[in-house]
Amino acid sequence: MDYQEITLLKSQYKKYEIKISEPYKIVKSGVFFVKLTILSQSWNILIDDEFSDFTSKNPIFNWFLVLYALETYKESQDVLEWSNEYNVNPVNLLEYYKELATILNEIEAIIGEIDPLISSFDYTLRTGIINALLDEHDV
Repeated sequence: MDYQEITLLKSQYKKYEIKISEPYKIVKSGVFFVKLTILSQSWNILIDDEFSDFTSKNPIFNWFLVLYALETYKESQDVLEWSNEYNVNPVNLLEYYKELATILNEIEAIIGEIDPLISSFDYTLRTGIINALLDEHDV
C-alpha cells in the first residue's frame, strides 16, 4: 500500500539533501544525539528511539524520528514536560533544551513548519503506515 505521508517524507529528504549521522552521545538506552544536515547547515538533535528503529538502512524512517523529536519539543509546554517525554533528568539537558527554539526556527526557515506527517498514535501503536515506513529502504 502506498502512503502519501511516506512519499512526502521521501520528497523532503531528497529536496533538502538531508543527511542524518549515526547515533552518538548516548544519553541512555534509546535516547541519543544525531547530527542533522539540511542543505549545508547542521544541528545536533536528540532522538528518543523507544522501539530501536533507527538504522542507516532506512534514512526515511530516521528523518521521521528527527521530525518527531522536533514536534515533541514544539508541543511541550516547558522543559519538565519535554524531559518527561524522554524520561531524562531535565538538568542534564537544559542547555540543549534552551538551544531547541533556535534550532527549530532555523530548520523551519528552510523546510517550513515541522510536521512528521505520521501521528504519535500511529507510531506508538505500530500501525500499517509505520510498518510500511519501516519497510521503506529506497530514498
